[in-house]
Amino acid sequence: MFTQAPGRAAGSVVGLALWLGLLGVSSARYARGERPGFRAITVGLAGLVAAGNVGLAAIHLKAGIGGMRPTLGGVLGILALALASRDVGHRRNGVPSGVGSQTARFEEDERHAGL
Repeated sequence: MFTQAPGRAAGSVVGLALWLGLLGVSSARYARGERPGFRAITVGLAGLVAAGNVGLAAIHLKAGIGGMRPTLGGVLGILALALASRDVGHRRNGVPSGVGSQTARFEEDERHAGL
C-alpha cells in the first residue's frame, strides 16, 4: 500500500494516529477528571477525527465504493465528537464527585434535621 498509493497510506496512518491520540487524551481525561486544557484538546482531536471520517465517507459514497465501513467510520467520528463534548466531572477515589457530594449533603441535612 505504501508503494502503490503513498498518499492513501499516509492518510490511513494519520487517521489512525488521530484515533489513538483521541483514545489517549479521553482516557486521561476520564481517569484524572477535568483539568485545564484537556477538554479543548479532546474536542479538537474529536473534531479532526469526525471531519476526516465524514469526509472519507462522503468521498466513498460519491464514488460508489466502500459500503458500510466508511459510513460507519463517519458515524463513529460524529459520536466521538459528541462524547468528547460532554463534561465528565471530577473524580475522587474512582467515584464521580457528584456521588460523594450528594452523600455529604444528605448526611449534613440529616444532622441539621435533628437539631
